[in-house]
Amino acid sequence: DSRQIARILVDPADPNKLFVAALGHAYGPNTERGVFRSRDGGVTWQRILFHDENTGAIDLAFEPGITSTIYAVLLQTRRPPWNVYPPSKGPGSGLYRSSDGGDHWEAVTGHGLPTEEVGRIGIAFALSNPKRIYLIVDAKAGGLYRSDDSGQNWQLMSSDQRIWERGWYFGEVSVDPKDADT
Repeated sequence: DSRQIARILVDPADPNKLFVAALGHAYGPNTERGVFRSRDGGVTWQRILFHDENTGAIDLAFEPGITSTIYAVLLQTRRPPWNVYPPSKGPGSGLYRSSDGGDHWEAVTGHGLPTEEVGRIGIAFALSNPKRIYLIVDAKAGGLYRSDDSGQNWQLMSSDQRIWERGWYFGEVSVDPKDADT
């Protein structure tokens, strides 16, 4: 009953190991949301990251070359039928990292990341520079953020609202695989 599946990751070294970001019900609470892992090609699933019945997972990414390091984005949101622009910045939203394949998770609160009214976050690694991570962050101080040290420190690269302000629509970022600056 996880409903909205936002991202699926397959471990390139083990095609039986899958990770799924499940947003859950768009119109109400449910407990089958968060990050799920399968080690048997999708036959069985284990929930490995969960915040609460109002917070689901919206994005996932492996650190290039180190599939035991996984980043996950949680989003607390609701899509009420009576609201054109729903509330999409709940207190359960944020960026998380696991260094052991999803067994344990920690919140990523590196220096420079916004902390107020955080909503949807999109994440992408630069394959040509695996320590570089980009985020599109819908927040009070939203924008395009970059880390050059695997998420320890962050720098706001652009606060142009046209690329991040409506997190429902503009919540993804991509990096040229050959040029970490594009």
